[in-house]
Formats: sequence, structure tokens, C-alpha cells
Amino acid sequence: MTATDDSTQPHLSGVTGMDQERVVHAFEAAEVEKAMPFRQAVSTFWRGGLFSMVLSLALVMEGYDTGLLKSFYGQPEFLKKFGSLDPTGKLYIPANWQAALSNAVSAGEVLGLLLNGWASYRFGYKRVYIAAMVAMIASVFIPVFASSLNMLLAGMVICGVPWGVFQTLTTAYAAEICPMALRAHLTSFVNICWASGLFISACAVRGSLNIHSDLSWRLLYMLQWIWPVPLTIVCLFAPESPWWLVRNNRREEAKNSTRRTAPPGFYNQDELDARIALIDHTYELEIKETRKDALLNCFKGTNLRRLEICCIVWSVQYWCGQPMTGYSTYFLQNAGLSTSAAFSLSLGNYSMLIAGTIIVWFFMGRFGRRTIYLIGQALMATILGTIGILGCVPQSQGVSYGIGALMLLLNLTFASTVGPTCYTIVGELPSAQVRAPTIVLARTTYVLSGIVNAQITPRMLSTGDWNWGAKCGFFFLGTNIISFIYCYFRLPESLGRSYGELDILFANGVPARKFTKTLVAEFEEVQGTEVGESKEKEVEIQHVA
Repeated sequence: MTATDDSTQPHLSGVTGMDQERVVHAFEAAEVEKAMPFRQAVSTFWRGGLFSMVLSLALVMEGYDTGLLKSFYGQPEFLKKFGSLDPTGKLYIPANWQAALSNAVSAGEVLGLLLNGWASYRFGYKRVYIAAMVAMIASVFIPVFASSLNMLLAGMVICGVPWGVFQTLTTAYAAEICPMALRAHLTSFVNICWASGLFISACAVRGSLNIHSDLSWRLLYMLQWIWPVPLTIVCLFAPESPWWLVRNNRREEAKNSTRRTAPPGFYNQDELDARIALIDHTYELEIKETRKDALLNCFKGTNLRRLEICCIVWSVQYWCGQPMTGYSTYFLQNAGLSTSAAFSLSLGNYSMLIAGTIIVWFFMGRFGRRTIYLIGQALMATILGTIGILGCVPQSQGVSYGIGALMLLLNLTFASTVGPTCYTIVGELPSAQVRAPTIVLARTTYVLSGIVNAQITPRMLSTGDWNWGAKCGFFFLGTNIISFIYCYFRLPESLGRSYGELDILFANGVPARKFTKTLVAEFEEVQGTEVGESKEKEVEIQHVA
């Protein structure tokens, strides 16, 4: 790699040493993909998109259990089975057991994440997905027939393993199965699935209150058996990622996979060859940083910068203040809101997460991922500061209503900016060679952040601990500002970029703020020196992989 300043037309370029004819084919495929409008992509590649969306429904199970476990701590029949008596004779689940059960799920998810980082790289997405579904069917038996908190704890760890697999496998698959125009929608759809699980769990818990036996909570775990069989059947018929197949030198199968994402007869043989050549060209740009150990590759060369960005961006979901929104009903109930109204409000909160993702679909292709992420953080910081101020004034019914309403607004802002956009960012930024393990490590950072957050947020709000109340808005205001500064300087824009272009931009150390202003000659061999112009600096950078 060389860099010179000669006051000529600046360019970033990629030279791979591939056969000239194959580079031409790759160039043609890249140009077709970049020029394809969204509507054409939907009408043409809806089959591949539908497979991706259906497989992502596995995340409904994780969201379902996340909401389920917390609701059990106040469920009468669950308390009769597992509760302890306090000095007043009231049943409760001790705080240490609540923390242990929540952390057990996280521990299992971390194991599943690390397992998926190795397994999906070696065996492909389909095999790992099916294996995780089989494990899911077996692991649900433990909480269904749990007779003690210790048994339930073990069940949460074991159930967490397949959930950890689904958390990242579906995002990586969505990023690879369809063309650029659909990437943002398919990757962020994962957020809808997770939110749908929360919504379903709230409705299921509400419906179980009239069952006066152990079945009231055992049945809710049994409902998780609804998903694995149909999703496994769909997975059997789904195409494997052509990127994984090419990486494993199974190019004919990669062509068949690519063909199945489009209508019969859409691709001729030359076009299929061009698509595979494009994948090969992208891998050639990355080959110097690739070794046998997939996880270790994430820490080498430009992959380390990409890993850092994905880890921090995903962790921002916890440190932007969104965890506070789960306590909006607490403040509104203090203001006199009825229990039934509080339940309806919780459903509204979950609905916002779904609606927000759909809203952001209309803007992500126009404004980009980076812009939406920064705007979301700025808006949330403003709301958090206002919540903190309300926490400092004398408390009254009106103040409690105001705090609760602001938390709802905070949730809507998160749901339409940071929440869904994160999945697109972490799906697009990793290099193709180590996309799955990079997403795995980033999600692991997210889960660990969640463990820390789950310990401090209740303490900040609880009157029996730190008793900050709404003043904890100032804490999350601070973490939000730090996150905003990081994202401003380190988070690049990936809108409209092919994976090969992103490889070149990262390899040449282009600052995040200049990604959108630097045009790249990904196919230097066929494009010559006719390349784009940087709006800020006249440099010529030659990238040789």
C-alpha cells in the first residue's frame, strides 16, 4: 500500500491479481448491484429476502424469554412453587436469585455466541441453525419441568446457548443472502423479531393469570416448542450463503444458492459467473489478513478496527439510556395509573420497537446508518437531560406523569434510530472473511454490557438502594455523550458501499468522517485511473492485496 500527494485526481483503488476476465465480470456484477433500486430488488429477490426474514424469527424466542422471566417474579403460581417468605409472610423471589437467573441466561448466550463464531465459519449457517433448533427443543424441557430454582437456573444456562447462536447467525446470513439494496431492511428486521417476542410474552403472561396451577407458568415455556419445527423445515429449503460456499471452494453450490434467491431463469450462466467473481474479488482484497483461525483474524490488521466499531456500536444500545424505558410504568403508576393501564402501556412500549424499525426503513436508504445513529443519540441525550432535571424538582403527580411520558418518548426515539440501525451496521462493517466471528464478538460485548447494566440500573432507581430516581437520567446522559463522541469520530458510513469498497476504505485507513466523501475504484484493473474524487483532500492511494 502506498500513498502519494501529487495534486492529481485522487483515488482509492483495489488491485487483486485476479484473472482479468474475471475482474471484468466482477466489475459488471458490482455495477448492476449498486445501480439496482429498492423496488426492483424487492420484486426480484423477494425469495431470498423471505428466507432471511423467516429464519430471523428465531429471535422471537429470545425476546419472548427475556420478557417472560421478569414477569414470573410477580406471578402468583410461580411464587407458590419457588418463592420464599419475607418477614410479613409474603412470597417473593430473593434478589440474588433474580440476578442469578438473569445472568444464567446471559452466560448461556455468551457460550452460544462463541460456539457460533467457530461453528458457522466451519459448517455454514444452515447446519448450525438446524443444530441449534434441535438443541432448543431439548433444552426447553428443563424449565418446563423445573422443580427447583437450581433446576430452573440450569435450564436458563442451557436455553441461552441456542439463543446465543440465533442472535448473530441470523444477522450474518441476512447480510450475505441478498443484494445491497435489501441489506439494511433484512438485517434490521432482526430487531422486529426480538421486539415481537417481548410483545408476545406480555400477552401470554396476561392470558395465564386465570390459570390457577403450575400450568400457568409451565405452559408459557411450552409455547417455545411452537417455533423450532416450522423454522427447521424452512431452513432445510433455504439457500446457504453463497459467500460461505465460495470461501469453502464450493462455487457450483454457490451459483445454485444465488440462483434460488431470484425468479427461475433470472440469471444466465454468465451472470452467475459474474456474481461469484464479485465474491472472489472481495475475498482477494482481504486475503492478506486471513488465516485459519477465524476468531484470531478479527484482531488482525483492519479487522481489529472493524471489530472495535461493532463492539462499541452494539454496546451503545445499553448505554444510550434505553434500559430506563422499562421503568416508565413505574413512574406512571406512582402518578396514579391503574394496573390494567400499565399493562397496556407495556404493550405500547413493545409496539414502538416494532413500529420504529419500520419507520427507519424509510430513512436508512436516504440518510445513511451513521447519520441516523448520531441523530438518535443526540435526541436521546436531550430527553435524558430533561428527565434528570425533572428528578431534581419536588416530586408530584404531574412530575411523575412528565417523567413517564418522556421515557415513552425516549423509547420511541431509540426504536426508530439506534435500535434497528445497529443491526445493519454490525452486519455490513465486518470483512466478508470474518463477518460471523466479528458479529459474535460484538454481540458478546453487548451481552456483557447488559449484565453490568442489569446490576446498576435497578439500584439507581430503587428507593432501597441508591435512590437516584429520575436523576439517573444524568448518568445515562453522560454515557450517551461519550458514545456520541466515539461514533462521530469512529463510526463510518456504509450506505451504498459494496463489501469490496469497504475493504479498501478500511485498508487505507480512511477516517470515518470521510467515508462518504471518498469514491473508490474497487476494480482498478479494468477502471484504469478514471476514479472518483474526494471532496476534502487530493491524495492518491494504491491498495494492493
